This record gives sequence, structure tokens and C-alpha cells, in this order.
Amino acid sequence: MNLLKLLGWEVERATKPYLILITLLVVAQFAWLGFFLWSETNMYEEIRRTGTPDYVLTFANYLGGTPFILSIGVAVAAMVFFSFWIWYRDFQGRGTFMMRLLLMPQKRMIVFGAKLVTMMLMILGLFSVQWIALKLQYIAFSSWLDSQMIPVGGSFEQAIRFDGALSPMYPASFVNFLIHQVLIVLVILFIFAFVLIERSLWQRTLWSPIIAILMLGALIAVPVTAFFFLESRLFMDEMMVVVGLGLMGWMSVTVWLSRLYLTKKLSV
Repeated sequence: MNLLKLLGWEVERATKPYLILITLLVVAQFAWLGFFLWSETNMYEEIRRTGTPDYVLTFANYLGGTPFILSIGVAVAAMVFFSFWIWYRDFQGRGTFMMRLLLMPQKRMIVFGAKLVTMMLMILGLFSVQWIALKLQYIAFSSWLDSQMIPVGGSFEQAIRFDGALSPMYPASFVNFLIHQVLIVLVILFIFAFVLIERSLWQRTLWSPIIAILMLGALIAVPVTAFFFLESRLFMDEMMVVVGLGLMGWMSVTVWLSRLYLTKKLSV
């Protein structure tokens, strides 16, 4: 069984819940856009009847609404949940294909790679769909307000840049985008490592989740403590090198831990 076949299988299994998530996300955001435009138009007309409105609407006003922020939060939570579920679902039945595949230790890291690539494809796909949806929402936003002769301020790029939820997802430069993707991979690797450590220990102790959390907590705490100790003793360029080495070290250790528990400790 090669990586591409496993990747295709994982993507096929994820397609239905993934499409449901995207559909709910887009529908919820456009529903909020419709309500926002209706509410602001009525308010603006009321103010215009009694005087001259002294404010200008921007796309950032829409993005800053609680429903939009919640929709982004739900999408992020869904990706975190799926990072757990993509592993835990394979331990629910003893007769599944994945359980038979896990009986072959030499193939287990291919399973690991397929799940990691699947998660990144889903996250990048979600970013792409959200970007297209945002562009369409901005077109609808500006077109409607123009038709109602309501002044619109700012640009699409400015609204994205100053939004606390979207600016990390869509940074201004390609280099920053790559850095954010590395951080996302690191988060997924920590989740994968937690699941594999917990699943390796659960048959021997009921405290397996706590042990896994403590192990990974120590892995995070030691470099962070060293970073704060070195922060005041290094120049900016040196600090960037230390941060880069720290991220590479975290990724290497989490992959090593995952490999250790997946190929040596995990019994099926």
C-alpha cells in the first residue's frame, strides 16, 4: 500500500463531512451578510431622515460581527476536532482495513504521512474556499451599499489586514504565509503525537490522556522557558535563528515521538 492510495482513501472518507462543513460555513456567512446589510440599511435610512449620517461603513464592520467571528471559530475548531478524529475513528472497529494495515509496523508511517497530508489539504482547501467567499461577500457588500447610496470606506485588503481572525490566515507576504503553514503543521503534529501516545497507553492505564498531556506539555515548556531566558540576551537576528531552530526541533521531536509510539508501542 503506497502513500498515494492511502491519501486517496483518506480524502474520500473525509469528503462528505468536509463538504458539509464548508457548506454550513458559507451559508452562515452569507446569511449574516444579508442580515447585516438589512440592519445597517434600515439604521442608515433612519439617521438620514433625522439628519446627516456622520459615519462610513467599511467591510471591517461586517467582519467584526460576532456571527462572522463565530463562523471562523467553528471552522478552526472543526479542523482541530478532525485532527483527532482522523486517528480515533480507525480504532473503533477491530475488523477494518486500517486496523489490518496497522498490523504491519513497516507501513505505519505511510499511514501517518497520508493523514498529515490529508489534514493540510483540507486546511488549504478551507482557506481557498473562505477567500473566494470573502471576495464574493465584499462584492455583494459594496454593490448593495452603492445601490442604496450609502458611503463605503476602506478596501478589501485593508479589512483583511486589520481583522484579528483573518490576518493570520491571509498574511500580507508569501513568506509569512509559509511560516503560518509551518505553525499549522506543528499543531497537527502535536495532536497526532497526543493521540498516538494516548492510544499506546490506554490498555495499560486509565491515566493515558493525562500522561500524554504531561509529556507534550514538558516538550513545549522546556523550549519556551529557554526562549524567555535567552530573549534579553540575543539580538533580533540571533533570536530569529533560535526561533527557527526551536520550531525545527519541535517538529523533529513530535515526528520522532509519533513514529516511536506508532511503530514500537502501539498494539492492535
